[in-house]
Amino acid sequence: MTKSNISELTEIELIEKAKGDKRFFEPLYKKYFEQVYRLVFSRVQDVDLAGDITSEAFGKALSHLNDYKYQGYPLSAWLARIALNSCYDYFRSQKKQRCISLENYVSHDLVFEVEIEENEKELWLTMLPEVLEKLKPAELELIELRFFEGKSFAEIGYILDITEGNAKTRTYRILKRLKKHFKRNIS
Repeated sequence: MTKSNISELTEIELIEKAKGDKRFFEPLYKKYFEQVYRLVFSRVQDVDLAGDITSEAFGKALSHLNDYKYQGYPLSAWLARIALNSCYDYFRSQKKQRCISLENYVSHDLVFEVEIEENEKELWLTMLPEVLEKLKPAELELIELRFFEGKSFAEIGYILDITEGNAKTRTYRILKRLKKHFKRNIS
């Protein structure tokens, strides 16, 4: 099969072919490498470590490709699940806490969802890092996936292995607590 023929294959076709011939995984790797790397880097904040964990995640994906079954979500959601689990493994093995960096994220969607008054938005953005640090890791993951990485609730559910409804309910409960905490601290 020539390169032009490969580029005409759909993602599902590439995945199915890659299950038999690992060379077909290369276009998928190229398509999703940067997205997975950014997801990992945002959690570890170290260029070399992010590269290592991303490589490990793609290695796991390739070795478990036969287990992948299309369930209506793009391959990127499956890769994100593997990458996040690789990050969790790293933090557990190193007994480290992850730090949150908002530099690369636009937090305005979060402001809109929390329904902060217009005159309080600047203060909210200033207090956001402190507010996010109070979240449990699983809660922070929901907020990051939804508002910083723009994932749908369906994708979040798939990535975190929970239902779409559960992802939505948990997220809005967290937002309600964040708003309550914010209001309490500005009063």
